[in-house]
Amino acid sequence: MTRNRRWMLGLALQFCLSALVWSQTRGGSSASKSIVTFDAPGAGASAGQGTTPQSINDAGEITGYFKDSTSVLHGFVRHKNGAFTTFEAPGASKKATLGTFPQSINDQGGVVGYYFTDPNGVRHGFVRSVDGTILRFDPGNSKGTVVRQNNSAGEFTGNYVSYDMVHGFLAQKDRRFVTFDPPGSANTAPEGINSSGEITGYYADDNNALHGFVRRADGTFSTFNVPGASATEGKGTVPMGINSKGDVVGYYHFGPKDGTFAFLRTKDGSILKFDPPGSITDNAPHVDDEGYIVRPVAAALSINEAGDIAGYFGDSAGVVHGFVRRRDGSYSTFDAPGAARNGNLGTFSDSINNSGDVTGHYFAANAVLHGFLLPHAVSPAGVPGNAPAKKP
Repeated sequence: MTRNRRWMLGLALQFCLSALVWSQTRGGSSASKSIVTFDAPGAGASAGQGTTPQSINDAGEITGYFKDSTSVLHGFVRHKNGAFTTFEAPGASKKATLGTFPQSINDQGGVVGYYFTDPNGVRHGFVRSVDGTILRFDPGNSKGTVVRQNNSAGEFTGNYVSYDMVHGFLAQKDRRFVTFDPPGSANTAPEGINSSGEITGYYADDNNALHGFVRRADGTFSTFNVPGASATEGKGTVPMGINSKGDVVGYYHFGPKDGTFAFLRTKDGSILKFDPPGSITDNAPHVDDEGYIVRPVAAALSINEAGDIAGYFGDSAGVVHGFVRRRDGSYSTFDAPGAARNGNLGTFSDSINNSGDVTGHYFAANAVLHGFLLPHAVSPAGVPGNAPAKKP
């Protein structure tokens, strides 16, 4: 039997210092590091409520959202000193599961994201300046807008709905914008933008199979698929992040169980498939402690300028762990203190900055979400990892 799983994105008071279990491949060497766990002020404490970081900048500032005790979503910025600023977009809905959803913070402290409005739960994009000013952003004729990421130049990208189609956009700091769709796209989903204005993401074709793209600063495109990736409805190649070199990370669907696996695409178009140590790499049946089928899951979500990658993976028991893959191919895997060890819960790494700091969230045993910060995750370097590249 199977259950609905919270593996993927698709397509966040008090804080304390705690010990983090940190393992390095290979040879069984390990070191003890510390992780900061935190909750935004006002975060709820019931299952499905809590704090969900989304992005960290080079100053160590973190943005994300939190769900309060009535399940309304609010934005936050956690400053480097541990202090919080919380906010809502003007006009954001106060209904349960709706509200304000920050997605990214740039090095100047500017935040972008989206929010829902009443009465119909329509999404609108927003841009929040470092002084706290929040401006709405919707391309013309938009019936729903999501802003995904901004860069240090103040450019930002995302998508919007118009006439039942989803299109990508690139907007400038002054909110002037251009819209785009990769060749062959029926619906477009940008996910990341680098300091040069290059954008990565995925698009669905007429059969709803997913393909990756890079939009260059001059407006031209490269489209790609991970070799062997599924090409069925709702599955395929899903890029999630891009660094200034043009290296792209993400995940792809593969195999009889529709597992998801991590990949790195370098600027020259070469694609490396990789499996964090401890992830499922076979086609054998796996079940969790409740008897539910466990599918292979790994996702690379963020890459910094040095080529260090952060993401998460599930093990054969259905527990989710964070990982960092360093530029030299070595790995560290980790669990936030207090993270659940069953039920497809655990530790989810979402973002890495150029200092190697990683942020993300974890589920406690009671399914409440908490944020974490792992400082300097890529230092010291580990020994080379031994997870083989997956063959199609």
